[in-house]
Amino acid sequence: MAKDRQLRIVHGSFGRATLHRISGPLVAHAHAEFHLIFKFGGTDATFKIDGHAQTLTDGCALLINPWSTHAKSAKEGSPSLLLALLLEPEWLGRTLGVDNPASGLRFSKTLARMDAHTAASLTELGTCLARDLAADSATGSIDCEAAVAELARRVSACHLQRRSMTEVLANTKPLDYRIKRATEYIRSHAGENPNVETVASAVGMSRSRLFHQFKACMGISPQQYLDWIRIGIATRLLAERHASIGDVADQLGFSAQGHFTRFFVQHLGLSPSEFRRIGMPGDAHGD
Repeated sequence: MAKDRQLRIVHGSFGRATLHRISGPLVAHAHAEFHLIFKFGGTDATFKIDGHAQTLTDGCALLINPWSTHAKSAKEGSPSLLLALLLEPEWLGRTLGVDNPASGLRFSKTLARMDAHTAASLTELGTCLARDLAADSATGSIDCEAAVAELARRVSACHLQRRSMTEVLANTKPLDYRIKRATEYIRSHAGENPNVETVASAVGMSRSRLFHQFKACMGISPQQYLDWIRIGIATRLLAERHASIGDVADQLGFSAQGHFTRFFVQHLGLSPSEFRRIGMPGDAHGD
């Protein structure tokens, strides 16, 4: 890895914070966490969020709600230096004193300009992530987690809305016990990398019916849900450092380590070895 990659990852009870340079695209994906992305330098970065293109420039933030499909576009020029937060809904709820955060909280806009206080909190977190700390430095992890909490509070005060029960019920997607069974099947068989036909057969649905009903109930495709589960398993195993990268690839059903590496880069913008090398553990893992 080049010395100017400036890549740092911190795991904690909040989820994950990543500071790194990225120039390539990221595939369309979605996840259960709140996602905040900030630009620290380099080229402006363009993302497509729920079908709408948004360009991240200096002084702005991308605010992505749980299960919103998003992808990063490739762009010519120098890489973008981005700071990304993946925040666990339960942690955000505790931090803000809000019950049922996964459905009760929503960012009011996708692209937002930061005020001076938020920008100051972002600078503090960036400084913490860029600090040259030993991987086992407990103090560094605690400092960064406090900085994440302060930044989350600043952004939330300006751009996160608490939805009333009426709004929550109005926006609740339809329930289908077969789709619940499908999500359970995907979770328990993620290591086998089941295709849509296999999942559909397991829950007694046709492929097309499963796809459309899954999209209606979950807001994403079965494949995107499976990808989220597999990335979560991969990041947890890599952060724990007990298994080799080849073993992680095997556990997730990849026929070759190179296929796993490509999948990982397409979703996170860095390789499994980079993720493991610069990751700094906190008191808990968010994936």
